Amino acid sequence: MTSTESRIAIVGAGAFGLSTALHLAKTGYRNVTVFDYQPYDINAYNSDEGCDSASSDVNKIYRCSYGHEVEYQDLAFSGRPVWLEWNEMISSTSPEDLPQGLTPDTKLFVDCGLLRFSMESELSQYDKDCLEELEKAGLRHWQHIVGDERDMKRLKERIAEHSDEKWDTRLSLARSFQEGKLASFLDISAGLTYADKACIWVRYLCEKAGVKFVLGQKEGKLENLIINGAGYSKKIKGLETADGKEHFADVTIVACGGWTPSVVQDVNGILQTTAGSVITIQLPKERQDLWDKYSPDNFAVWSYGVTTQHGPEYGGFYGFPRTPEGKIKIGYRGRKWTNYQLNPKTNTRLSVPRTKYTEEKAVNLPKKAISNLKELVGDMFPDLKEVGITDTRMCWYTDSLDNSFVIDYVPGYNKTLFVASGGSGHGFKFLPVLGQHVVNQLEGKTDVFTPIWKWRFPTPGSDPNGLIEGEHSGRDLGELEMADKKDWQWK
Repeated sequence: MTSTESRIAIVGAGAFGLSTALHLAKTGYRNVTVFDYQPYDINAYNSDEGCDSASSDVNKIYRCSYGHEVEYQDLAFSGRPVWLEWNEMISSTSPEDLPQGLTPDTKLFVDCGLLRFSMESELSQYDKDCLEELEKAGLRHWQHIVGDERDMKRLKERIAEHSDEKWDTRLSLARSFQEGKLASFLDISAGLTYADKACIWVRYLCEKAGVKFVLGQKEGKLENLIINGAGYSKKIKGLETADGKEHFADVTIVACGGWTPSVVQDVNGILQTTAGSVITIQLPKERQDLWDKYSPDNFAVWSYGVTTQHGPEYGGFYGFPRTPEGKIKIGYRGRKWTNYQLNPKTNTRLSVPRTKYTEEKAVNLPKKAISNLKELVGDMFPDLKEVGITDTRMCWYTDSLDNSFVIDYVPGYNKTLFVASGGSGHGFKFLPVLGQHVVNQLEGKTDVFTPIWKWRFPTPGSDPNGLIEGEHSGRDLGELEMADKKDWQWK
């Protein structure tokens, strides 16, 4: 097991790596080093400057409702005060003392709420489960079923008590979309996090706490794990970076997000790299009406058909208010893409990220995704059709076999190799608190999450989140027709 004297190397400076590093430092670890090929100290996690990890994104949904998975519900609520505390810390810090990319006006968490739509006139079973568990936990007051007399009365009373008319404004989408016929509820505990800004902040906190960072295309890029011994005596002694230097460690933690399966082959069958589809609509500066309508002051985060279990491919949509720069992000994860390639080191085929910045570039989305997103936007936001799609992105996650994280020692390496991955598209919100449970797993301390996140295998006969579908599943990029810019236009 590790101790505060252990040398810890973390590969990956995204949400999982940063949270782990921060909590290791808080626990007293004095020799923690984070490696990443991205020069985040220069590009500030900006996706327009070459950053292509899932954490290098403009925004992420923050929600606390998790159906019967009450552990994640509790974890999300435990992080909420920290997000608010970070907002206060930034606002009270002098501009010259903040890291590049942040100002005292920067907010990492915006509690603008979440409107969650069913695809029918009744709430999905998952949404009903959410409300049931929140009721049990004494947290039901955060949730308001649209059209429910008691819930709407409670929301109206809250608006009057806090003189906050914005919640009623944020409900306008529930009235207009599908003529208000779909079941939905407003979660006022929810909102969004600005992901790139949050990563900048936590990296800054890590540095203040003594964590070292080795960043850059040569000095920070993992070339090989250093393996010593064989069989039952096999150990990972650290890593070699692309500049040829060796960095020795007692434990090496791989927290590479979508790149984890290509670094640690042992996760095959437990983790798989998949992509969601994202479009961006840049609001024109002269359209003040749209800037006002889609401001987080007036507009909530929303999702549509995300909680429909085993539903059709047309579903799994989500979106955000505009950013301070006027960008509206809308995503689709009803179908999660793979990109199978040959790994030259192992001579096996596995799914790996393909982005605007990888050697084999992805400059657009599958045509199927663009078609679905255009249909959704035309139905939900007809006033955005005239603006049009201005950019696309595939956001590469690592899906686990059950959507719970995989945070544990990799078997067969004598507790020298550790994985912190499997975000499954919902991990970022836990940035403030995730690392404490990673430290517990490293140290062999049992908590509510260590059994859930332990190393595990699929149950025979099950379909573990699509991981056994393989390369010819109908969702691999090599078999799909890709869109081009002319497909972005509405006809």
